[in-house]
Amino acid sequence: MSTDDAAGLETSKLREPQQFAFNAVSETLGKSTDVDSCVQLATRIDELMTQALEYFRKEGAGIACRSGCTFCCHLRVMVHPHEAIALFRYLGSRLPAAQAAEVRRRLIENAAEISQGHAFNRSCAFLVDGKCSAYAVRPSACSGYHSLSREQCEKQYEGGGTPSVGGGEPSAGIPVLQALEHVAAGLDGGIEQALAALDLSGARVELHTAVAALIRDPALTQRWRAGRTLIKDAC
Repeated sequence: MSTDDAAGLETSKLREPQQFAFNAVSETLGKSTDVDSCVQLATRIDELMTQALEYFRKEGAGIACRSGCTFCCHLRVMVHPHEAIALFRYLGSRLPAAQAAEVRRRLIENAAEISQGHAFNRSCAFLVDGKCSAYAVRPSACSGYHSLSREQCEKQYEGGGTPSVGGGEPSAGIPVLQALEHVAAGLDGGIEQALAALDLSGARVELHTAVAALIRDPALTQRWRAGRTLIKDAC
C-alpha cells in the first residue's frame, strides 16, 4: 500500500467511526463473546481513537493531552460490559503479579467507596507510576476523552467533585475539539448499535464497580454473554 493510499484509508476511517465500530463489534463479539474477544474489541477501538488523536494533532489541533498528565485519571468512568471484561482479563493475564495484586486491592477499595456514595476524586486503580497500566484495553470513554487546556483540567481536578465520562456525558467545562468528539460519539454509537443487534447488553457501569464485581465473581461474564446486564443492578 502506498503512502497516499494509507493516508486515504486513515481519513476514510475517521469519517466513518460509527460503521468502523459496528464492524469491529460484529467481527469480534459477533463470532465469540469470550473474554479474548472482549480484549480484541477494546484494542481495536483504542487503536482507532489513537489514530484519530494523532491525525488531528498533525492537522494542527491544540490537543493538550500528553503522557504523564493524569488529571483525567481521577474522573468517574462509565464502561461498557465488554470493556470491564477486557480490563479484568488484562489484569489477570498481562500485569506482573505484584502489580496486579495492588491494582485489585485498589479496585475493590475504590468500588467500596463509590458504593457508599462517597465523592470520587481519587486516582483510577489502573494508574501506576503516572501511567495507565491497562492502556492497550482502556475504555472508549478514556481514549475518546481529550482537552485543549491543561489548565482547565487542573482547575477541575483541584475543584474536586465527581464528573463522569462515558455514555454521552458532557466534558464538564473542559474545552474539546469538536471533530474528535464526533469520532468518539460515532464509535460509541456504533458499539451500542452492534451490541443491540447481537442481543448483548450495552448498559454502562462505573469502572471500579464493574471490575471489582468481576474479581469477586468471574461468572458474571456468563451472565452478560447470556444477554443480561453484567451486574444485576445495572440499567
